[in-house]
Amino acid sequence: MKHKSMKTKYLAIAALALGMVACEQAANNAEIPTDNRMLFDVASPAAHTRVSNGAFEAEDKIGVYVTDYADDTTPMLLQISGNRANNEAMVFDGTSWATERTIYWGEGKSDVYAYYPYMEIADVDEQPFSVALDQDADGAYEASDLLWAKAEGVAQTDGAVSLQMQHSMSRLVVKIMAGEDYKGSLPEDATVHLHSTVTDVLFSLATGSVVKDPYAGTKSIKMRNCGIHTFADGEAVVYEAIVVPQMLLGKVPLLEINSKSVSYLLEDSFNFKPGTSYTYTAVLNTSTISIKIDIGCDIDDWNNIGGGSGDDEGGEGGVDLSGYTDLSAEGTANCYLVKASGNYKFKATLGNTEYSVGNVKKTEVLWETFGTDVMPNVGDLIASTGYQDGYIYFSTAENFNNGNALIAARNSKGVILWSWHIWCSEEGWNDQVYANNAGTMMDRNLGATSATPGDVGAFGLLYQWGRKDPFMGYGSSEVGSRDAASTGNWTSISGPKTSVYALSNPMTFIRIPWGEWCEGSGFGLQIGDLRWSESKKTPFDPCPAGYRVPAGGKDGIWAKAYVNSKGNGDGLYWELADKTMAWYPSTGIHHYDDEMLDERVSENGYCWSASISSPENAHSFSYSPNGYLYGNPPGTEGDYRAFGVPVRCIKE
Repeated sequence: MKHKSMKTKYLAIAALALGMVACEQAANNAEIPTDNRMLFDVASPAAHTRVSNGAFEAEDKIGVYVTDYADDTTPMLLQISGNRANNEAMVFDGTSWATERTIYWGEGKSDVYAYYPYMEIADVDEQPFSVALDQDADGAYEASDLLWAKAEGVAQTDGAVSLQMQHSMSRLVVKIMAGEDYKGSLPEDATVHLHSTVTDVLFSLATGSVVKDPYAGTKSIKMRNCGIHTFADGEAVVYEAIVVPQMLLGKVPLLEINSKSVSYLLEDSFNFKPGTSYTYTAVLNTSTISIKIDIGCDIDDWNNIGGGSGDDEGGEGGVDLSGYTDLSAEGTANCYLVKASGNYKFKATLGNTEYSVGNVKKTEVLWETFGTDVMPNVGDLIASTGYQDGYIYFSTAENFNNGNALIAARNSKGVILWSWHIWCSEEGWNDQVYANNAGTMMDRNLGATSATPGDVGAFGLLYQWGRKDPFMGYGSSEVGSRDAASTGNWTSISGPKTSVYALSNPMTFIRIPWGEWCEGSGFGLQIGDLRWSESKKTPFDPCPAGYRVPAGGKDGIWAKAYVNSKGNGDGLYWELADKTMAWYPSTGIHHYDDEMLDERVSENGYCWSASISSPENAHSFSYSPNGYLYGNPPGTEGDYRAFGVPVRCIKE
């Protein structure tokens, strides 16, 4: 067997602290709750920093035990009960972890033990656990991946408890590839079974060690089919399974590959070690009389390798991204501008943060629009997209088109983890300096492909207040125009809904009769009013890097910068510092309790601010096409946050 360095996913989970209250800071900048609550920072195998490719998913649950110290140097033994915390469940909401019951610090040091997946514990020294026999079934592979962590001698002054999870099991990956003389397509329909293995273990929560159950018999495991992935040496159908650490002495039936075109049984001896990943590569070659398989194996430390994996679209080293333009090089965001056809990439992070969105199984273009009443074909703006090595990558259509698109990242359950607005505009935008040193803003609304008065491309997109994902504006500058034509399936739902729901459903308009679409925090630590902020850019801000939603109200940019303005029948001219004019189109709004656009072209125009004005409203810059300004001073009008309204970004 040869040993080589390979890439596979590395995982980290960090709390997205968007509105932590009643907290002090430790020396390492970790939050210290003043009420003695324990907080946790959970990182999965090989994630030695918080910047990583997280693989936990919403509703995943781990178990936590906490033991105290008898004195400063003597830890108490872990027991089935009587500890400070006894198998307390801690649940991941898609962004952060929280225990179902609060755990409080003692007066001295503690040891903290954690494991995944959560189970009822009967014995902390020899807890029975089994891997699934059909790991191709939904969730069975993940439920077989036994993880464990221990934090020793921690105290409240250390801040959040850091739990570095480790794989207790082994992993087997099988790659089926075509040789140079193989004829036909790869056998995507193949089933791969791992034979002759014990699937039951006894697990020690105190040490994280596992031993195969000495009384269990051998069984067969159906490996998970991960589909076709592209690697540096070609395409492969990828299969994987979680395996109990054990030694198979003598040659036994080990791997069986079956499909309409391939049938193969490998006999081998094998030593599956804890925390180790093994990759078999089966190369199909066609001779004059039969198909044969050349097979070899690579070995890696599963707990200390990073990058993509068979879970991630694109696979290990599948696409050479070195020639792709990195749109996030100057900063991450929820919106990226593209001005010409080409290949692009950006870091798959939560908005403007450094935190990974999680375990990306696939990417998808949810919708495309020219911003007009002309319906685009799928691929007219974004021809292809994928995920690899912590980056979302995509290619535009060969013939570049102006418009907008939304790319989403999904996990293995199909849930949307995050999505990004791709702003396709040959013009881009120009900065305009507002009077009275009030600030510098874009010359157009977010998503607009033009700043020319009367041009439909100047309308841009619409946003419910606090949401990062846009909705369609008007498709024509004609009076009575409706939504711009787009691909994708738009829906609406009665609210209120949480921020988590909004993130996972970026094409769903949340209708609510009283104007506030957001229900509670949705993120545990997130306060609803901090979806956008007038003082800083948040992870939910829809603007590109270096820009954010402007402040409104009496201290906002429009109130500070007002010198003169006038209407021209289809929008508003606003005087700038250099005496030239900015132009704001009459965009109308998407009504808070209506599935369609409400006000028509040439009625009124709006722009959101990031400032709240009441429990249900936020300040907006509102005006009529004849030049009337709503609110005194401008930008102080209050509108329901469930409205769909344009955004014009201010430079940070």
